[in-house]
Amino acid sequence: MLQRVLVLASVGLVSACSGADPDAAPDSPLLCKASPDCAPAPETPLCDQVRGECVALPPGAAIGVKDGSPSSVALVLVHEQDRQREPTDLDFNPERPEELWVVNRLDDSVIIITRPGAPDSASIRLRDPAAAHFMKRPPAIDFGDAGTFGVCGDNDNGGNDFMGPTLFSSDLAVFAKSTPDGLGSHLDMLHSSPFCKGLAHEAGNVYWVFNGHDLALDRYDFAHDHGPGNDDHADGAILRYAAGEVLGSDDAPSHVFYRPEDRHLYVADTGHGRLLKLDTASGTPGASFDGQEPVRARKHVEGAALTELVPPGTLEAPSGIEVHEGIVYATDHATSRFYAFDLTGRLVRTLDTGLPAGSLAGFTFGPDGKLYFVDLRSSRVYRVDPIL
Repeated sequence: MLQRVLVLASVGLVSACSGADPDAAPDSPLLCKASPDCAPAPETPLCDQVRGECVALPPGAAIGVKDGSPSSVALVLVHEQDRQREPTDLDFNPERPEELWVVNRLDDSVIIITRPGAPDSASIRLRDPAAAHFMKRPPAIDFGDAGTFGVCGDNDNGGNDFMGPTLFSSDLAVFAKSTPDGLGSHLDMLHSSPFCKGLAHEAGNVYWVFNGHDLALDRYDFAHDHGPGNDDHADGAILRYAAGEVLGSDDAPSHVFYRPEDRHLYVADTGHGRLLKLDTASGTPGASFDGQEPVRARKHVEGAALTELVPPGTLEAPSGIEVHEGIVYATDHATSRFYAFDLTGRLVRTLDTGLPAGSLAGFTFGPDGKLYFVDLRSSRVYRVDPIL
């Protein structure tokens, strides 16, 4: 018999039972998890209780399956901060998947939410002792390999432009602990991208950033980190792509997302109101550019293929961007709407969250397959539960 799972939107819990729901209308679909009876159905198919069939969710269903109005989904509050901190992004910790990490640009802090949305959810706030440099106004967070994560700073370090991405440990015995030389707990930092607007992990200790100062997309290879609180960056390498081709915003992050399947970097080009994709396998390293610290390499990449995925006219101020199950999701900071496109840029569906303009920034997908996002204006974190 087909097993079904009722989604309790208020807390994200599930309850399993069998048979038809006597209170459900005929042909009423309900979210359920795949069972042996409907294998090889997707992880979260729609179940038709009358016919006893499972069918795949339609493309873009993470932001709903109805008309895209605010009432077509439930925005489940999973965390509310005790004061205004302006969260910009969030990511689940792959080492401890029950942890959702949120970065705040107003106080340079991290909120770690354990079991977000569950009745026993808990949270702690941590701030590195040297966050004023190594995590100043972070627009983004992305976990990497072997218990590390990357952030960057949307600032110019007080006027000398000595800023860029930073590598940290997610080990709570290391992160946010003091070190002897006063350089905080950071594992590495490179300094060629002031006013960083977004960041994405590629592989190993390699990260991409949206360089708001040089209007470029920069690839950073930290190589071997120097350990907590040290400062040897000599093995680092920086490649600069598409200089002058992108434009950030003072109000919203410009997130980027690396997709290993096609080796493309997907970009929310906020200032130009469009979505881009960069073929990171294209182009040729060329001339070097100057920097303020010795590194292994610092070069422009010439001839890389940068294309418009979604031209101006659909989104006003794209901010968050993720590719999930072959769908490109994006947030519009100006309208507080979510958009879903296929990999060719064709619009699949939209969601009006009903939140005030300027609310949306970064988002991520949880281990449950659902979409979690920050509300920059209210300092809240929500989960999107489709209403079927």
